[in-house]
Amino acid sequence: MRKLWTDGWNSFWYFTFGALTYKAPIILIMFLMYQLFANQGVYEKNVSVGILEFFIGLTSMIAAVKTMDYLPHEVFTEIIPEVAMAI
Repeated sequence: MRKLWTDGWNSFWYFTFGALTYKAPIILIMFLMYQLFANQGVYEKNVSVGILEFFIGLTSMIAAVKTMDYLPHEVFTEIIPEVAMAI
């Protein structure tokens, strides 16, 4: 079994599809079907790592969205532009 994030672009896409699943849940079903039935399916030794990368992306997006709900809007409309202009 490979380590996390060592599959190049595949790792990137697994994470990205996981993040996109927050807005389009159908991606979850399509991704799991692809992972479980394509090539060697569940017998592929890296399937579990790919699914884990996917769910890390999904969890990251959920956490980001929930965090945005608690931040004051001034952070994005006043503070960040001022910091960007100072750079």
